[in-house]
Amino acid sequence: MRLSSLTLGLAAAMLASPALANKPTVPRQLAKMDAVAFQSAATIDDDDLEFAIIISTHKGFRKEWRVNGSTWADSHVEAHIDKQSGDTRFEVHQALRYQGSQRSYHIVHFEGRDGKLVAQSLDRAQRGDDSMCPNSEFNGDCALTMKLVFSVDETLLRSVLARADDWNLKFKGRPNGQDDLHIRIVRAEIEGLMLAVDDYRATFSGQVGE
Repeated sequence: MRLSSLTLGLAAAMLASPALANKPTVPRQLAKMDAVAFQSAATIDDDDLEFAIIISTHKGFRKEWRVNGSTWADSHVEAHIDKQSGDTRFEVHQALRYQGSQRSYHIVHFEGRDGKLVAQSLDRAQRGDDSMCPNSEFNGDCALTMKLVFSVDETLLRSVLARADDWNLKFKGRPNGQDDLHIRIVRAEIEGLMLAVDDYRATFSGQVGE
């Protein structure tokens, strides 16, 4: 069987650069969005009975997408601003829907401020209501859900904006790497959040510390 030069070229490229096979993808519509779109869609949750204001991009792109054969994902970023001190904590939220057996995630890998690889513990890894699956009546693959959350500081997010590319994450699963999950946060979403945070700080700076 003869293979075309194009097919051979693509195969050679994949073998020469394994990272290409692991490069996370996002939907075309999400990749085309700019920072202003995320800034405009950002929500502000200011509850009188809470100590922090939450600014979130969760409504910026409201469709989950398939990241591999059995996993769908939906990501967003949040800023939690203390009403008294003005201190801001940032969080990355990752929602998963997948088929198969239950997974366990505790660590996320990403490029840090200095360009070096960082391994960070998750703040939360919360399972959905999957207690009834599998059971005596259904023993096949279940549709399971998880929500993964980890905190980052503002300087890290600002350093991501200084780069030309999006921010790639890798959630670590079982030791054999079978459940490892590559996720891509588009740069425009991070920039949109930071713009919304800057706007909020400028508009409501007089209220901080009151």
